[in-house]
Formats: sequence, C-alpha cells, structure tokens
Amino acid sequence: MVFEVKAPPLGFATYFVNFTKQNRREGAFKSHKSIVHETSDLKDSEEDIVIKNEFVRLQFSKKTGRLVSMTDMISKLTTTVDQQFLWYAASDGNGISSQASGAYIFRPNSSEPYVVSPGNKAEIKIFVGPLVQEVRQVFSAFASQVVRLYSGQRHAEFEYTIGPIPVNDNRGKEIITRFDTDIKSESLFYTDANGREMQKRKRNYRPTWKLEVTEPVSGNYYPINSRVYIKDSKSQMTILTDRSLGGSSLKDGSVEIMLHRRLLRDDQRGVGEALNEPGTTGKGLVVRGKLSVILAPPEDSAALHRVLGEEML
Repeated sequence: MVFEVKAPPLGFATYFVNFTKQNRREGAFKSHKSIVHETSDLKDSEEDIVIKNEFVRLQFSKKTGRLVSMTDMISKLTTTVDQQFLWYAASDGNGISSQASGAYIFRPNSSEPYVVSPGNKAEIKIFVGPLVQEVRQVFSAFASQVVRLYSGQRHAEFEYTIGPIPVNDNRGKEIITRFDTDIKSESLFYTDANGREMQKRKRNYRPTWKLEVTEPVSGNYYPINSRVYIKDSKSQMTILTDRSLGGSSLKDGSVEIMLHRRLLRDDQRGVGEALNEPGTTGKGLVVRGKLSVILAPPEDSAALHRVLGEEML
C-alpha cells in the first residue's frame, strides 16, 4: 500500500490503517489497483518494457528482464545502463599468496565474476499505479530486486534482496551488482569521504607512489559510505547507498558495488572463523538494501545528490 502523506516542518503526522466492514466514508483515500504485467504476458510483445514519471524513464529488455537504459526527462539525456548481479569466487589462497578471502580481506580468485542466473536473465512483473511504478526482478533463488519510480522523484530506487548465499558447492561467494553504461569515465570515479567531500579515484593508480598491481579487483575497491559516481562531459550517474558498502569502477563506464558475502575460510586476521553466518534458519543471512540512482548533466548533479543524500540520512 502506497499513499501520499504530509508532515509539518519539525513535526510528524500519524496515519492508521484498519480493516473494516463499513463502507468507505466520503473524503477518505481514493484507492487504485495497480496494473500488473508478468513475464508470460509479455512474450508476444516486440517492444521493451518502460516505466517513467515526470523526471525519469527506465527501459528494460523484454528478453533478459534487465535494465537497458535510463533517461533524465528534464535534460533529455539518455544513457545505456545494463544492471546485473554477479558473484566473485573467494580465494582460498594460491601460488602467489596463501591469503584467503575472509572477514577483513576481499580477495577473489579471478578478475571475472560469474552471473547469478542461467543466461543472466530475470523473471519480471510490472506494477503501475498513480504514485509508484515498479519492476520486480527475480534473477535466482538468492538474488532479486524491485526497481521503483515514485511520482515527483528525480531518482530511481533499486531495492535488492540477496541471500541466503548457497555454498553447497564448497565455494565462498561475494555478491555484487554492476551498472555498465556508455559514460566515458576515462579510468576515473568518485567516492565520498564519510558523506562529506567527494574523493577522485583513478583505476590502478595512487597519487603518492607508483602502484604495482597485484590484486586488480580488490586493489581498486574503496569505501562507499553514501555515494559513488562516474561522469563525462555530458552525463553523470550517481549511486547513493543506504549503508556503507565497498565498490569500484573496474572498467570505463562501469560501477560495481559489493552487496553480500559468505565465505568458507578464515583470513587469519584474528577472528578465528570464516565469515559464514548461518542466521536463525541455519541456511545463511539475507540482506535487503536500497540504491538510489540519479542520471543528470554533471553541472546539475551535485545539487541533486547532496539533497537526496541528506534526505536518506
């Protein structure tokens, strides 16, 4: 249930929702049922799937169920965006180093992650209502997402649910989401310093010494406390997080963010156990969080992501 509310400055408003046998009285909320489309309903359609509000337009592939483009309706700016969920296989140590990936150490055994679903496809449902439109994506038994556009909002919301991460194949897994765009970022990306000043990051580079690249993935990861962005002269894509995460841009036009980890080896940093939390079910933990994505010209982006960041905080 979604409805619009108003709260006074420095105040609050309280709403009660009850089931009742009485008829709806005059002046109460007008109800709308969402229009629902499932993947099976879309097989005969040739067109991709689109949801949009006054500010943002999102296009999804009918064949894969994945996001393919994002448009800022104000500037008429369109960027190709392919969002995927992938996982890195955790290292147990190798000939170069015996260091395993663990609670304090991120060390994948390959620079290439694996897709979470066969064919890298998602089953989707589309819900269209007067206040919110959403695309629900199920990539696999442990990776799903709801992409939402709220009326009057300049950003798109990506609410992910990851877990329990399966480890019955005896492989530790580190789950990421990756946004691949046509932005010409030229090895540069920007992360925040604890929600304050944005820091410029350059792939495979350190400003005060010559970097010897031995870990091409984890050596380029940085903390993302509240946001990360890439840009060129025309476009800037900013991703805001609802918690501190890690991430990087391992190729031009790309941003990846670590969402969840489940590992089977101790990293020898004092914990004395693997990062393998079973949770109350014994099957592993489930995490749910939100990423808020803004596409805008670079000259407009700071005003947008600073305000949204304060609202999220």
